[in-house]
Amino acid sequence: MSTSTLGEAQALAEANEPQWSLGTDEATKKEASRLISGGKWSLSATRMGIEREFKFKTFAKTMVRIFINQIADQCKVKKHHPEWANVYNKVTIRWTTHNPEGLSYKDVEMAKFCDDKGTELGEIGEGKIERGGQIASTGSGHGANVLNNLLGKGVQECGPCSGPSKASKSP
Repeated sequence: MSTSTLGEAQALAEANEPQWSLGTDEATKKEASRLISGGKWSLSATRMGIEREFKFKTFAKTMVRIFINQIADQCKVKKHHPEWANVYNKVTIRWTTHNPEGLSYKDVEMAKFCDDKGTELGEIGEGKIERGGQIASTGSGHGANVLNNLLGKGVQECGPCSGPSKASKSP
């Protein structure tokens, strides 16, 4: 293999490598890689988070509301929140850490919690999102476009976090 080809291969590998939050351990990195290679979770366009879509049979009948509430309750416990959007029977979730920026243990832990709750409540479909926020497997048509627009717009408007960082607070 030529030097040029080796350089291109290394650049491609780095482009697909998550940007880790400071202090992320090797076990978390392996678990995140397992989630991504498992086919449901995708690396976000910024490479600082993971995202996927959960699809249920209907809004009320398959407990989308319960799914969202259970995730929200766990967010309170873990003091970590997602970037998410819901349209009818679909919930798109992106986990990323804002301080310190990047993919962290909390993101991986909450992604696994979401998977468990989705299975428990009868999730249907694949749910993978391609890089850049475009839903690949279960999100086609108008609903997918709405979800992509909501999630992208929310992140742009809300910025990195809804409150001041701990680092910016006075002692």
